[in-house]
Amino acid sequence: MAKGPGQAKSGGRDRSDRAEIDRALLRAAYDADTAKVIAALEDGADVNVADSVTGLTALHIAVGTNNLHLTRILIEDWEAQIRPDAKGRWPTVIAAEAQVDMALADYIVEAEAAALN
Repeated sequence: MAKGPGQAKSGGRDRSDRAEIDRALLRAAYDADTAKVIAALEDGADVNVADSVTGLTALHIAVGTNNLHLTRILIEDWEAQIRPDAKGRWPTVIAAEAQVDMALADYIVEAEAAALN
């Protein structure tokens, strides 16, 4: 069940536990493993955490890997923030650079426009 923007149960976890859960989220996003993404979020991962090397969030990764299903889950169920990555690229720019399918391109354009209004 979704917790809302950046909201996740912390259960008193220390920073190293939280960092590991956040890394698990990003690994699962890179692997396009939706079940593991959801599990990491339910375990307390921050939906908006950025990879320390690439500056990408799970949302940026989902868009860049042409994964409409995961993109929708992150935005609709977990309220991932639509924002630029560490290089200043908005999800729509990442979609264009990755030449994603039209369905994902249309979805992210609409979601980004709604977030900016």
